Amino acid sequence: MSIAAACIASVGVLSALIALLDQLQGSFLSIRPDTLGDYMNSPLAVVFNLSLLAAGACFFFCAMAIYYTFEDPFSRAIALVGAMVGFSIALLGIFPINYLDWHRKVSTIYLLCSALLHFLSILNYFRPKNTMTRAEFGLSLLSLIMSLSLIFMLDWRVLDFPPCNESFDHFCWVATCMWGLTQANILWCVCLGFGMRRYIVLQQKDARQLTPAY
Repeated sequence: MSIAAACIASVGVLSALIALLDQLQGSFLSIRPDTLGDYMNSPLAVVFNLSLLAAGACFFFCAMAIYYTFEDPFSRAIALVGAMVGFSIALLGIFPINYLDWHRKVSTIYLLCSALLHFLSILNYFRPKNTMTRAEFGLSLLSLIMSLSLIFMLDWRVLDFPPCNESFDHFCWVATCMWGLTQANILWCVCLGFGMRRYIVLQQKDARQLTPAY
């Protein structure tokens, strides 16, 4: 499910970005990813928003799979926060930037839940007998840095970020952090999917070895 979420999100983002490239005067690092879902200005906004909805649903069900696979409280806490991240991603597809008030609220929930998810994941890496890989740890660290950077830049009065400086056509720190968080979350999903698959295969192998032969 996590691999499916990553693939769906990647296809949606890439398709909408390619369709919008002709309209960009600067680098893609100068525009915020959520503008790809703008029905008024993005040619493939529908594709982008539907991909967020599908990816969020896949992320949610993946988190639930983690919840029922690992029985310890810490892993289940990570799964519940992950479910909130998936739910908020799906809501971003339902409430794109055209619905500005709801979009700001949902994107803030996504940001806070992402930061908490990756903070817990980093702590999980240092627990004995954890199943996290170094790649997942590195991506969680990057995601946490991007999340905290965005949280510090967030204007809590309006739940939005300051506009990009027009004197820098090819770079915007807010947009760069958003793209960094988006890509890190997608890659983290891929690593999580392969890690879960490896864990389940080993679990099934151990179960077969413990089953008595008749």
